Amino acid sequence: MNIHQLIFWLLYVVWLGMEFIVIMHARRLRKKQSGSSTKADKGSIWFIVIGMYILIAIAFFLSVQGLGLMPGWVPYLGNVIMAFGIFMRYGAITQLGRFFSTTVQVASDQTVIHSGWYRLVRHPAYTGGWLIAVGLGVGLDTWIGTLIIAVGLFAIYAYRISVEEQALVAHLGTAYRDYRRHTWRMFPGAW
Repeated sequence: MNIHQLIFWLLYVVWLGMEFIVIMHARRLRKKQSGSSTKADKGSIWFIVIGMYILIAIAFFLSVQGLGLMPGWVPYLGNVIMAFGIFMRYGAITQLGRFFSTTVQVASDQTVIHSGWYRLVRHPAYTGGWLIAVGLGVGLDTWIGTLIIAVGLFAIYAYRISVEEQALVAHLGTAYRDYRRHTWRMFPGAW
């Protein structure tokens, strides 16, 4: 096992471990909340969970088959992309604090956050998740798998963002509409 592979698998385990911790922590926080929350997920959590792991499984399969191999230095770049995605995703989740949920829910006392990653992007945790998955594809050394992950996960997140923003506009009204006018969904300058 070379250094790239060691770092790749370490990042992969860190990501999975952090996802587990986040899920458990979010559940605990939501149970402790005194106020009510509005649930509006429309099944989008299952699109993310099932879709992401199917896309990653496809990339693993393509990598094992040696399909779409890239130059030898490129997988190292995948580790950097994954690490940055992990940093961004969990920074955004930490900033949301008790307002973070794995399903689309809006707490009765929820407010719009304008600082940190949220100054530029409305859904930085999704941007981070997308970067983690794309970095994983690059780290697996398959451009075909990377492309499948990038396009597939973007479509999944686009659906989730649509659902989430409907709920946020319904609950937060003008404050969220104004916030949308000067921020991007996931990618500054693009979308």
